[in-house]
Amino acid sequence: MFQTFDATTTPDQGPPRLAALRAHLAGQGIDGCLVPRADRFQGEYVAPCDERLAWLTGFTGSAGFAVVLPDVAGVFVDGRYRLQVRQECADVFTPVDWPEVKLADWLKDQGAQGRIGFDPWLHTVDEITRLREALTGTGIDLEPVANPVDAVWEGRPPPPSAPFFAQPEDLAGESSADKRARLAKPLAEAGQAAALITLPDSIAWLMNIRGADIPRNPVPHAMALLGAGGNVTLFCDPAKAAGLGLDAVVRPEAELPEALAGISGKVLVDPKSAPYAVADILGERLVKGDDPCALPKARKNAAEVAGTIAAHDRDAVAMVRFLAWLDAEAPSGRLMETDVVTALEGFRAETNALRDISFDTICGAGPHGAIVHYRVTLKTDRAVWPDELLLVDSGGQYVDGT
Repeated sequence: MFQTFDATTTPDQGPPRLAALRAHLAGQGIDGCLVPRADRFQGEYVAPCDERLAWLTGFTGSAGFAVVLPDVAGVFVDGRYRLQVRQECADVFTPVDWPEVKLADWLKDQGAQGRIGFDPWLHTVDEITRLREALTGTGIDLEPVANPVDAVWEGRPPPPSAPFFAQPEDLAGESSADKRARLAKPLAEAGQAAALITLPDSIAWLMNIRGADIPRNPVPHAMALLGAGGNVTLFCDPAKAAGLGLDAVVRPEAELPEALAGISGKVLVDPKSAPYAVADILGERLVKGDDPCALPKARKNAAEVAGTIAAHDRDAVAMVRFLAWLDAEAPSGRLMETDVVTALEGFRAETNALRDISFDTICGAGPHGAIVHYRVTLKTDRAVWPDELLLVDSGGQYVDGT
């Protein structure tokens, strides 16, 4: 069973953690800090070691961020999470309706001044550039700092260590070597030395590999430099790539700053997804442009289309079997939301091809169906009554498609 029904946070954890963070900030002479949901790969799903927003505030939604000041701590969430944030966070946190309320405007309204710290590996080039422009003349100085949440997070989980695995070429439809040669040609023509690729899904596509670093998404935690000659240096835990026979140099991720500093030519970087730290390192050698993998990855070849169809056919059989089971069982009045989630995952598992579910199954009975992105726990589990609506939103990850 991939899905669990445990609650991962409780509101009472937030106040002492917030107090510890504020004490640390004061000790560093910092007047506030940003706490994003995203990791250094800008993922919607993050590894347990990167669940900083949830650890601090208790909020477990897939989008949002917090801003901690000496006297107020705002938790910015969009319309999907307005109810959830109030249920999961203690009253020391102030929910903020985002994006209706802009971060810069909120900081001005709070009278923020001085140094506001941010981890330069967790925010994109574009994000920090726009925010600095919006704060011009306010007396607020956005300053890159070592992550302050990590400094006070006792028992922080270790980074994920699951090995990468190969995506067979008959499913990928093109060799990694051909992809790299195709993408390197425009770099050479533009006189650029390399492209920095920071999105795990782009690296998974480019290298024909998959990973298990984050739940529900089979992508590898890695960054890569694609040279103008088609050569690749992969930055990750080398143990994860061992035994794959990759046609790439593999170096520890901690060596990426050194590698970037050592490149004499121009480096293509996507400012929408690359960490701000990269811009600091590259300076005038940075060339802004789209991730070179984005469009080629979106253009599915015949093998990828065939795999998608096969995955959907397989998953459809599991869904039909589930719906037949639900028709038979629902009138009994004995079903709970957790029973529905368990049964649906079971029908997918019986395909003998399920690698994971594609997100935690949303199963909301009656009023729970109105909670956007509701995730049932043992505490919230509710009976499924025949005369009420039942909302089910789910998916499966298979080797050939999602």
